[in-house]
Amino acid sequence: LVILVCLLLTPNIAMITGTICAILISLIFQNDLLLFLYLFFSSCCATFTCHKIVKRFDLVKAGNIIGLINVILIIVIGILNDVSSILWFLYNCIIGFSNGFLCSMLSLAFLPYFEALFKITTSFGLLESANLNHPLLKKLMLNAPGTYQHSMMVANLSEAAAESIGADVVLTRIGAYFHDIGKMKRPIFFSENQFSNTNPHESLSPRMSKMVISAHPKEGVEMAQKYKLPKILQDFMMEHHGTSLVSFFYSI
Repeated sequence: LVILVCLLLTPNIAMITGTICAILISLIFQNDLLLFLYLFFSSCCATFTCHKIVKRFDLVKAGNIIGLINVILIIVIGILNDVSSILWFLYNCIIGFSNGFLCSMLSLAFLPYFEALFKITTSFGLLESANLNHPLLKKLMLNAPGTYQHSMMVANLSEAAAESIGADVVLTRIGAYFHDIGKMKRPIFFSENQFSNTNPHESLSPRMSKMVISAHPKEGVEMAQKYKLPKILQDFMMEHHGTSLVSFFYSI
């Protein structure tokens, strides 16, 4: 539960959820304080190990860490309760470690269903769109090679910026990949795709040039909807130019 909430929502909500569950379960077991502490610290470990996961194998490693923390907690509880049976320690430590391992595996299995059910895009879902063999990116490379190179450069720069401020690196990079796909509709009207001396804007009025340039975010969203890209990536396309004046074509 804590792992899924952490991946789908936020670490803070996962922490609150884990704490509430720990309280309720300890109440069921006759106000068992040690059981509460075990569940609470296990939930804390799950939250801290899963809140920045971007790869599936990272989730497997997180499950192993949670299992090891569970084993340590069980040993401490056994010592506090003056347990002398080796079998008790062995039995409960195996169950504690299996708990972390199996929870990570089950979370990995259930995550796609919850993503689809609640329309939430996680890092795992985004990584499926990150493949440079994605049909839209391949079309961009063929139809607007200058824009494709521009998008790759923006992805590298924005990823470095995201890392420096603690933002979502995966989302930032993949959003940069797709932000300009709307330029595929009229690639020659954008300077990075003009490989000759001919500039189609010279034969257009400033108003018409502005309309062509400013239409590419909306056209990008239309393409994204056709290819079923996540809504969070569509936001990159619609918002990346803001709302300021297209001053290059402004005419008094």
